Amino acid sequence: MEGLREIGYALSGCTHDFLNFVVFEGEKVEVNNFYFIMHPYLPDTPVLVRVFRVQPYNPEMEMGRTGPLAGKKRRRADYGKKLEYVVGFAEILGYYDKNGKWRTMEVAPSPWDPIYEPSEESLRKFLLREKFVEDALIIEIGKVRGTKIPVYLDLNAIAKAHMFVAGMTRSGKSSFIINLVANSSKIQPKPRFLIFDRRGEYGALTKYGAKVLPYNLFTPSLTDPELIVSKLELKSREKDAVLSAIRSLIEEGKELTREAIYERVEMIIGNFLKTDTAQNKALDSIKWRLDTLGEFIDKSKEPLNIIEEIKKNWALILDFSVDTDIEAQHRTANYILSQICQYAMERKTEGDFALIIAIEESQYFCPEKGVEIAESPAQSEVRKTFIETISQAGGYNVGLIVMTQRPAYCSKSVISQCNSVACFRLKSGNDQAAIMNYTEYGSERLSEYLPGLADHEAMLWGMAIPTPFPIIAEIEVSEYPQKAVVFAKQAWEKM
Repeated sequence: MEGLREIGYALSGCTHDFLNFVVFEGEKVEVNNFYFIMHPYLPDTPVLVRVFRVQPYNPEMEMGRTGPLAGKKRRRADYGKKLEYVVGFAEILGYYDKNGKWRTMEVAPSPWDPIYEPSEESLRKFLLREKFVEDALIIEIGKVRGTKIPVYLDLNAIAKAHMFVAGMTRSGKSSFIINLVANSSKIQPKPRFLIFDRRGEYGALTKYGAKVLPYNLFTPSLTDPELIVSKLELKSREKDAVLSAIRSLIEEGKELTREAIYERVEMIIGNFLKTDTAQNKALDSIKWRLDTLGEFIDKSKEPLNIIEEIKKNWALILDFSVDTDIEAQHRTANYILSQICQYAMERKTEGDFALIIAIEESQYFCPEKGVEIAESPAQSEVRKTFIETISQAGGYNVGLIVMTQRPAYCSKSVISQCNSVACFRLKSGNDQAAIMNYTEYGSERLSEYLPGLADHEAMLWGMAIPTPFPIIAEIEVSEYPQKAVVFAKQAWEKM
């Protein structure tokens, strides 16, 4: 076939989805690269394979043979060089039949079947053969690794069926989302994004018209007496007095403010402490707690309307780095997701609302059971809402991009709902297992591919990808996350 060059022969032991082959002398075979074999029964039908391991072998260098004995004397058994060879191991991905339908291999290659290295042109025809559906909204995100062949994503598919983005720290997850959103500003119709930014990294998107707001502008007021008291960190008797005061104000339909709570505590403190000294000490402590820790109680400012802000801004970034109040962050995330999901369901017949929500470090909002953050009383609620949203919202054109550096810590109920995946470098076996067990690809070969990915390289598969098999993309990066402004060394010099 034109554009193919022989680089090896198949060995014994091949199956319908596994190929091992010997590499010709002078040829190079690389892990993650595509190669071709010919279908055993269909003439001139190329079958795509991808190498996941390359292994040199010399029988004279095995334990107990001449090579190791010579090596310990700092000598080389040169005659052993003639026996050396290189073996490539590949997964057989599939082929297109005469009707243009993608099929997996039904038979195993035979020994001595040639292995071919494709030209970029022949590979381009193969990788770009699939067409997006009619209503796709495609955007280029990079190139197939080692080529100039473009890689596209369908944003419409993400809005309908969600995307899971995983990878180690500094492997390129945040850069991927930043550039995805930045490039989306140039297409029509312009999609809508909402980003949960836990580290304050997405400010670069303001040059593309994105708006950054602190998350606490959307934090709903606390009305649960138990939660209010727990955040004030009071002692037992003080806690009982404040709890009783709040409940009485709620029963009477009065507004909860710090002043109202303190005044009510003054009226009822005698029910909890008998001596004037104990009462005065408790009142001083309660007043101090309310003044310094109780700002969250006041209802003088209602939370912003998240739907209105989304309509006004094509890309809205909620900055969760403005404080470390985990309970408030969880409560706000729960409130926002509920509001969006409810509104999308109400507008389903109108067809005038669609949104992609990118959630950084999703394990904080929806952890796997057993790794919850115990300090947050609101975590169980946001976890429940997160799972309900990802289960239902896709049907109303609200898609989630779920991001994490630790897939093993993220709820498997969430991962399994994502029909597209972008996986950057991962070395942890537990994290690889979460990807293999709970996504549609689920190949054991992932453990061979993922640890060796370079920065800003990702393996992608699923509904948002045009190919029916995973591809490795070099993500094009023009904007970077806003990390720490100085390194630790410079900070220490200033200190």
